[in-house]
Amino acid sequence: MDDEESRIRIMHGGPFYELMSWLGLRKRGWRALCLALLAWVVPVLMLLSTGGAYLAGLFLQDWGAWAKFLIAPILLTLSEKPIAFAIDECTSLVFRVPLLASVSRTEGRKALERARERTVATIPEAICLLLAFAASGANAASFLGGNAPSWASSAASQTLAGVWCLAVSNTIYWFLLSRLIWKHLVWAAFLSDISDCRLRLVVTHPDDHAGLGFLGFYPAGYGLFTLAVSCVAAAAIGHVMERQPLTPTLFTIICAAWLVIVTLYYVLPLFKPGAKIVELKKKTILLAMAKATDYERWNERTTLGSNMCDDLQEEQFAELHDIKPIWTAALRTSGLLINRKNMVVLLVPALLPLLAAGAAFLPYSQLGPVVKRLLLL
Repeated sequence: MDDEESRIRIMHGGPFYELMSWLGLRKRGWRALCLALLAWVVPVLMLLSTGGAYLAGLFLQDWGAWAKFLIAPILLTLSEKPIAFAIDECTSLVFRVPLLASVSRTEGRKALERARERTVATIPEAICLLLAFAASGANAASFLGGNAPSWASSAASQTLAGVWCLAVSNTIYWFLLSRLIWKHLVWAAFLSDISDCRLRLVVTHPDDHAGLGFLGFYPAGYGLFTLAVSCVAAAAIGHVMERQPLTPTLFTIICAAWLVIVTLYYVLPLFKPGAKIVELKKKTILLAMAKATDYERWNERTTLGSNMCDDLQEEQFAELHDIKPIWTAALRTSGLLINRKNMVVLLVPALLPLLAAGAAFLPYSQLGPVVKRLLLL
């Protein structure tokens, strides 16, 4: 299988991709610009025309509007390319190394085809759109319940910009987010299918992950995605801190909980490959223990003439080898494909927006210890 045939091309195809191609917005830069214009610039112009500089100023002071309607649509759109590149590189290595045993290569190709079919399917994207409308409906209920921002309501009614943000801007954000989450699930399903195949793994592999270590670097392609979602989360935390000050301890707990959520998002697709490594490690250690006993007893008999703990029916071996290198490698092998070596690419974009929100409300003397505690996690 050549390099092109071994790629999922996870961002290509599907109704949204075809629609953007038809509109001439296949290039992500132009698409990001157009979505930002629809989601953020249009409400600003509406507020300027209906409420003047005052309402527009309130909108420009809203962290949530900046994060959800400008930053997130741009970053989520631009993140498609690095995500697709990271996933395609990992998928390609599975087939080019190759990691699949000869009896499982047909199953591997079928898993790749299933992933391609899922990524261009219509129903999942339709569900993503329905979820986006549902999220906008939930926001509308909150707005009508009296929780609308000051720029979105006027004289007990919604402003035109408020209606636009609910119907268009909010829907754009949630659709882009849910669509990328669906693509992530497609990738997770592919890894699960591959893990069910027979793999050519070995504990002495220099990556300390039996040959699957490269999978742990796929989150590097999700930097912009993580930053986008974290900006929205930070804006929500900022809104809370505006109304009710948070203690440094509570802020630390919130940041730590967010880092756990982000880490789990990227770790869960690697659960089955990691379990495969752990299973191989266990089998290798058990076999190495038996082989080490045989070898060391043989070495003892050869050196001393007999074993100190004699066995009257000692099995004779024609050739034995020192198993210690394999034993040591098996002990060192880890099923944790995401670890301290590659976790920085997850934590930095996840943490920076939250620290920026904290810096707006906490003095440096309190924020500094929070950063130190988080870095020690």
